Amino acid sequence: MIVKVLLPLALSEPFDYKTDEPIAGGALVEVPFGKEKMVGAVWQTDVKSSLDDKKIKKIIRVLPYPPLQKSLRNFVEFVAKYNMAPLGMVLKMVLSVKQVFGDAKMLKLYELSGKTLSEAKLKNSDARWRVIDFLKGGHIFARSEIAQGAGVSDSVIKTMIENGVLREVLQEDKKEFAQPICGFQKVKLNDEQQKAADYLCAKTGEGFGVTLLNGVTGSGKTEVYFEAVEKAFAAGKQVLIMVPEIGLTSQWLGRFEKRFGVCPCEWHSALTQKERVDNWKAVINNEVKIIIGARSALFLPFASLGLIVVDESHDASFKQEDVVNYQGRDMAVMRAKYEQLHIILSTATPDLETICNVESGKYEEVKLRSRYAAAQMPEVEIIDLKKDKPIKGDWGTSWLAPQLCQKLKDNLAKGEQSVLFLNRRGYAPLVICRDCGHKIECPHCSAWLTEHLRLGKLICHHCGYMTDIPSMCPECHSADGLCACGPGVERIAEEVKYRLPEAKIKVLSSDFVTNFKEVQKIIKEMEEDKIDILIGTQILAKGHHFPELTLVGIVDADLGLMGGDLRAAERTYQLLSQVAGRAGRGEKKGKVYLQTLHPENAVLQALVNGNAEEFLNLEKQTRKIMKMPPFGKLAAIIVSSVNKKEAEDCAIALGKTAFNDNGISTLGPAPAPIYMLRNKYRYRLLLKTAKNINIQNVAIQWLQRVKVPSNVRVEIDIDPYSFY
Repeated sequence: MIVKVLLPLALSEPFDYKTDEPIAGGALVEVPFGKEKMVGAVWQTDVKSSLDDKKIKKIIRVLPYPPLQKSLRNFVEFVAKYNMAPLGMVLKMVLSVKQVFGDAKMLKLYELSGKTLSEAKLKNSDARWRVIDFLKGGHIFARSEIAQGAGVSDSVIKTMIENGVLREVLQEDKKEFAQPICGFQKVKLNDEQQKAADYLCAKTGEGFGVTLLNGVTGSGKTEVYFEAVEKAFAAGKQVLIMVPEIGLTSQWLGRFEKRFGVCPCEWHSALTQKERVDNWKAVINNEVKIIIGARSALFLPFASLGLIVVDESHDASFKQEDVVNYQGRDMAVMRAKYEQLHIILSTATPDLETICNVESGKYEEVKLRSRYAAAQMPEVEIIDLKKDKPIKGDWGTSWLAPQLCQKLKDNLAKGEQSVLFLNRRGYAPLVICRDCGHKIECPHCSAWLTEHLRLGKLICHHCGYMTDIPSMCPECHSADGLCACGPGVERIAEEVKYRLPEAKIKVLSSDFVTNFKEVQKIIKEMEEDKIDILIGTQILAKGHHFPELTLVGIVDADLGLMGGDLRAAERTYQLLSQVAGRAGRGEKKGKVYLQTLHPENAVLQALVNGNAEEFLNLEKQTRKIMKMPPFGKLAAIIVSSVNKKEAEDCAIALGKTAFNDNGISTLGPAPAPIYMLRNKYRYRLLLKTAKNINIQNVAIQWLQRVKVPSNVRVEIDIDPYSFY
């Protein structure tokens, strides 16, 4: 028999292989490929091959895992087709842990063989009898565990093994997963929450459907969707909960454990290789029921998936922009469709695409309009930096308005916590020479280097390039001309320490806090009221709950408003809303201060007035007039090469052959905003079509018109989110 096997390569066609026995579609198989062996999935069975029979190689072996389900294979094909990615590269995301296909690591354990001490010609001794008593009842343990449990030395165990009283048992080294407990510790829901939970539970298990769980910050959305999670689990189904950044969810994990009695199975890049192997096997073998993961968890080979929840569904980090470009939230909806199950999109700040899908009837919506218990929504106030200008101090330039400084001081005196949010990492986003105007740029990217004073380094946030902070200007060699421009979290922290030396201050930024444990430690300290003022970046916007936090100051509310991409205003509104939503989640009311040079801006006014609907309506009208998503379609074409001329020539050729009629228009080519990235020159084109046009087909026809040189890469990003 001939079967077609799809391999995890940058190719879209499966390969022909022979098999003596029938193999099920989706079976995972090891096959010869060139001089190597590879693991792939049987994509078609019992086919006729156009190749010479002698050239078709045999499958080496079928792996001992359940076949990939038809629904997952259909989903893989959809993701590849929609995002214009090689089919094999999407499969690679499913088979992402190569080590699960190797020989399993075996543990050497020991049990009683049945041979007596006298039969083994060993003397009776208290130590040997303690070992026998410890292993009675068919127990199996490692040598070290037996020695510890019986209170004997290893030499006693060794002698009993050598004389046949104990025998070796090989067992696969894998984690045993504890299962969640239904109703372990339920939180009492209020009437609004209970009504929402009842609705979600009614939908769970009833086939495909999408529900937006739209609740203000602090309204208890997590506890509400936990009810649907429990219903799916009780029915024997697996549940996937997707979160934007798994490393920032320590509080969420604590709430889950409190609710279900165990920690969920995790899936994200911070896992060890052993954890990835254990968790992947547990998912495909149906040994775990609830999985929390980043966007890559969407491609796990679930055995019995029954519910998907996308938490913070508005978050832009669900968009992947590497190897296979895809929007995790949208692809999650499609996975739910292929699996014929319910999906919940949970957020306090829904994106415009989701809102339009609700309005058109494609999605259902459940609203939570009030905060849980006695908590009130925070009051938001604008600080106009043109009128309330920061006053320079002994430490140098100030970035905090006098009003905000006074409010921080008052809050500290009351013993309440404050947060200062800044949308920039590092000490300063730009280092410039006041004598000659030279700006220090990355040698590999057309981007400024950011000063990180604590590290004594200048760092590129695009490619990771790092160099020491120079003592003089590289251009004019001025010894005192270099100047750090603009604030980063380090600079704000420096100012606060000078202003409030008695305050306990911590910085929460990806440059300061590099691993999950450090993040957890700072969040726990904040929860336990051991920090007075927490200064941080976007990490602070990720759903944390600090009961004693009553003041949030947003230092650079303008940043992002003037961005060049179509979602700049929407993203800024979402980010600032989420940050503002950290205030006043306990019994004390919170206050939020927005520092800005543009107090009349619609985004900031919407935040002050608590009127998201008005802002979104304005945003909707703008997009509709421009025929931008969700009222039109976009595809970005990025041309890059180490050869500047070849990249430019290819981009120009694409521009000359582009479509520009009948609901199709093309912008560009133009040098990308970050013209050089990781030593490659970059040009961008933007394909825009009406909503009823298949933009993928247009892009395919367009690219067929141009011969792309081998050293030029043309990347297509359907539904682009970033435009750098």
